[in-house]
Amino acid sequence: MTKKLTSLLLAVVLVALTLTACGPESADPPVSEKPEDLSSAQTPDASADSASYEGQNLVIWTNLTADAQYEVLNKQFNELGAELGVTVTVEKVSFNEMYGKLATAVSSGDVPDIMHTNFGGTAYLYETESIMPMDDVINDIGAGDFSDAYLRVLTGKDGKIYGLPDWAMHTSVWYRKDLFAEKNLKVPTTWAEFLTTAEALNSDGMKGFNVPLDSVQVAAQTFYEMMCSAGVYFIDPETGEYCFDEEKEKAVEVIDYLVELYRKASPAGSLAWSWGDYRNALSVTGTVAMSLDMGAVIGNAQSNAPEMVEKLGCFDFPGVDGNKAASFGSGYCFVAVPQTDDARSALVHDFLTALYTPERAAERALSRPMFAFPSYKPAFERYRASDKVALFQDEVNYILDAYENGAWYWYGMEAGLNGLSAYIESTGIFGEALQGACDGTYTAEQAYNLINEDLMSYES
Repeated sequence: MTKKLTSLLLAVVLVALTLTACGPESADPPVSEKPEDLSSAQTPDASADSASYEGQNLVIWTNLTADAQYEVLNKQFNELGAELGVTVTVEKVSFNEMYGKLATAVSSGDVPDIMHTNFGGTAYLYETESIMPMDDVINDIGAGDFSDAYLRVLTGKDGKIYGLPDWAMHTSVWYRKDLFAEKNLKVPTTWAEFLTTAEALNSDGMKGFNVPLDSVQVAAQTFYEMMCSAGVYFIDPETGEYCFDEEKEKAVEVIDYLVELYRKASPAGSLAWSWGDYRNALSVTGTVAMSLDMGAVIGNAQSNAPEMVEKLGCFDFPGVDGNKAASFGSGYCFVAVPQTDDARSALVHDFLTALYTPERAAERALSRPMFAFPSYKPAFERYRASDKVALFQDEVNYILDAYENGAWYWYGMEAGLNGLSAYIESTGIFGEALQGACDGTYTAEQAYNLINEDLMSYES
């Protein structure tokens, strides 16, 4: 086992033992010895007669533990099972147990047939050589029906695609439109304008913009959107090499700006805020006027404070001088373990392919509207036409356009699948460093050094 893989396995096991709530679904309010090298196995002919599926069982794991999303997935899985004459066993695996459970499954060789997971989970399974390329499935569905950017982020070093895109997420600034109107504020187009706008929104009981920095994932996500807007990355999008160590000056400027936003416009307690905390502050309690988010604030408002829904809108976080380099995007996909015989391989192939009709793809994304967007282009119009997003047509069009025509990356996977992404999700160094910079424990340069040294230890 390589040092890098050992480092990744150790990191995810340790985090799994200490993490208590680190996923978008579980953090939202209650409304809601590497295994045998499977990647080298022969991929059997996926044209076996479907009659041979009788009596088969598929085991599927999903990270979606929010009731609305899980119910739609489970319904579709069981519908397809009935159509194909097989049983389907679906297991929820929440984010706070995902990497620990994956580490155990990988070490024992007991990985599920199919997993519905995020980019970090996909990168981890790719790095441990536990999943197979999905190019044949994608080609049968229609490769041109998926965005190039989405396929690129799921591409391995061998040029093959290891994840079947399901739905995507886009980081935006979600804000109170009514407060902008009351104060006659315009959407900011530079970092300086954004800070001025955030300060203008401060008032008694209200802060202009929150800077959530919970130690695992949240701090990295807040930081990474600002990094992307300034053109700072962990991996060079062109060469695929680690480059954060060469971006010190610009990265320190990003940290300085994050600290200034925190000190001038964010609630003091946001240093420890996770997803549910900052989303509630904007969309339920109304104590924050702007927040970076991937759209889950809409579901929060719909369930907990319906009167807030029409007050919310979104815009793109600006570039430093108005020219934004890229955005922080994310998503979910299906991955599959190589099968040992033709019938099983054909079953997995046919099962996954059947999930991609416009109706099914849109239904999965609409189970969490404005947070999830279909990655399957034929589902776009059905998504737009749903009553669930009727109030947000401008926002829907802006986000779908960003997927198709903008530059967006997932941390550590700027040039395709990379185990660094899973490590970024599992380490607590971003929270330690950025919280320390905000409370004065560290300078921005010291915070950068802590993050870079931690990531370099994995890379080396």
